[in-house]
Amino acid sequence: MKTFLKLAVPSIILCMIINAAIHTWENLPHIYKEDYALIYENELRDMFGPDCEIGEKRTVTIEAEDCGCGYHSDGYIYDEWTLTYKDQEGYTHTQIINNMTEPKYQQLSWLKYQLASYYKQKYMLAPFPEGTFQDLSVEDYMGKSYCFAFIGYPVGGVTMDKKEEYDRTKAAADQYMNRLRESLLDEQNRITFYNLDYTTVFNTYPVNISMDFSIDDADLQGMKKEAHEKQILNKISEIMENFRKDTAYTGNLAVSVSSNNGSCELYNGKKSQSYYILRGEWFQPEESNREYEWQLYFSYEDIFW
Repeated sequence: MKTFLKLAVPSIILCMIINAAIHTWENLPHIYKEDYALIYENELRDMFGPDCEIGEKRTVTIEAEDCGCGYHSDGYIYDEWTLTYKDQEGYTHTQIINNMTEPKYQQLSWLKYQLASYYKQKYMLAPFPEGTFQDLSVEDYMGKSYCFAFIGYPVGGVTMDKKEEYDRTKAAADQYMNRLRESLLDEQNRITFYNLDYTTVFNTYPVNISMDFSIDDADLQGMKKEAHEKQILNKISEIMENFRKDTAYTGNLAVSVSSNNGSCELYNGKKSQSYYILRGEWFQPEESNREYEWQLYFSYEDIFW
């Protein structure tokens, strides 16, 4: 027994040391120190314009997470910079570049952010008095009101009866997205954000724009609420028609309108009102927005995937 303990104790201690070392190693942060603003300055100015402003470096720290239940999340220490520039229509945009991945790998996220920023400024903020909608500003990316841009597979969910078709179509879209990411690594295909052509972008990429308008009118009732919301809905129909024309009748747009983010009913008793433009044409789903997503996928079949 004594011999066994003499052999076992050192082994147990060694295992404890190894486990502690592994735990410490797993929780060491990934550290990125390269000065991308300097290293890639010429490349960034090619993409965002010679007059783009590159802000001061900010260091970001994300702590590792290890709950002891099997979940682990790595920690990171990296730097980021804010780029400010104007597009060819004069709208100002800001992008964040970080030094965890080279700029050429960040292009698609920048493209989605610029499209959302552009359509928010032109179609959600400019046409309406300030305060018409909740949480809507250039700076706020997401609130009760927002604008998102999606690139790639448009179908957001699936029922069991469409599972096989969903798997097939998603695989085809994923293959396209892999080819797109690969092509953007070529300098010849680099996106020039400052002169992005909004009239052709929907023919260049499978883009879908989503706008959510949350009307700030919880204090209105009766005829005042009805008149106020009818005026807004008419204006939204008008800007959607402008969207059709401005995208040369190629754009995709899903709009949702609610009162106080759905906490209040609209004047007509509905929680929300939805409108769609599919490849430049008005579209009305018979059942749900999922129909719009499927039709959007099929409209790009044999074009992108």
